[in-house]
Amino acid sequence: MKLYTQDEVEAAVAALIASTKRVRRSLKLLEIVHNLEIALTEYGSLSKLADAIGISSEMLRQFSRVDKLIQPVKQLIADGAINGVDVADRLSRLPVTDQLPVANAVIHGNLTSNDVRAIVSLRKALPKEKIGKVIERVKNSRSIKQYVIEFLIPSHKTEEYIRECFVKALSKRSIVSFSSKRGIGLITLNADGKRRLEDIARQEKLTKRALINKIISGAIN
Repeated sequence: MKLYTQDEVEAAVAALIASTKRVRRSLKLLEIVHNLEIALTEYGSLSKLADAIGISSEMLRQFSRVDKLIQPVKQLIADGAINGVDVADRLSRLPVTDQLPVANAVIHGNLTSNDVRAIVSLRKALPKEKIGKVIERVKNSRSIKQYVIEFLIPSHKTEEYIRECFVKALSKRSIVSFSSKRGIGLITLNADGKRRLEDIARQEKLTKRALINKIISGAIN
């Protein structure tokens, strides 16, 4: 690991504060990643650095994942073709062979950040499908307003139990499909199911992710 002076570390932290706590970033995405790398040599972990800066460790984790992208995708970021850290984070969660085709679809306006998230989920359920077909499935799902949710299945719960939890919480008619593989569950909701999920989240004062975890626990009927 490269060593940096205290002045370099302090400058990197100041740059991170200026670029991660504002809507308009003062640095380009790859410059933020570089400053993150420098700051981590002093702080050692994302959580400690996040506390020092005053933002969530999850946001810093998103920036850190940019380094997992293949070089051609990093070049698209360097060129300004991709600016959003959410898109970069989601691209990094794809197999390396999928990253560039999906990135190209994004920069040509064919995919949104939410589409990329759906592709990440669908790719896990369909690991052998050609990426072009995965992209088309996600694009086609827009017109029928489906909502894909990915979640971990607790080791002590069965797939049938989890499915029944979602049926009780959202109704059977809301669920288009349900599948699981290697402990990862994937459920597709129709528009009514998505609305129902959002309504319950508001009532429970939870994020959708927190609500999904509560449904899986069997606490929502």
